[in-house]
Amino acid sequence: MSILNMLMGNNALGDFDIASDMIKDSKFAVISLGRAVTEVTNPQLKQMLERHLLTAVAQHHQLSDLAAAKAWYKPCLTPQSQVSQDLQMAGNAKS
Repeated sequence: MSILNMLMGNNALGDFDIASDMIKDSKFAVISLGRAVTEVTNPQLKQMLERHLLTAVAQHHQLSDLAAAKAWYKPCLTPQSQVSQDLQMAGNAKS
C-alpha cells in the first residue's frame, strides 16, 4: 500500500498485506510462548503453555505453507534475493 493511498484514505489491505501481518503475529506468538515455557516454574502452567506452543507452531506452519503456495511469503530466498526483494518492496511503498 503506497503512502499516497494511505494519506488519501484508501486503506484497503490486500491479501499479501493481511498474510504478512498474520505471519508476523504468528511468529511473535511462537516466540512469546517459547519464552514463557522456559521461564515458568509451575508444572501445570508449563504443560498448558507447551500445548499452546505446539498449537501455535502447527498453525504457523499452515499459514506459512498457504502464503508460500500463493507466493506471498518466500522463506527460502538467498540473502541476496531477500535484499533485492526488500529494496523492491521499499521502492513500491514510496510510489
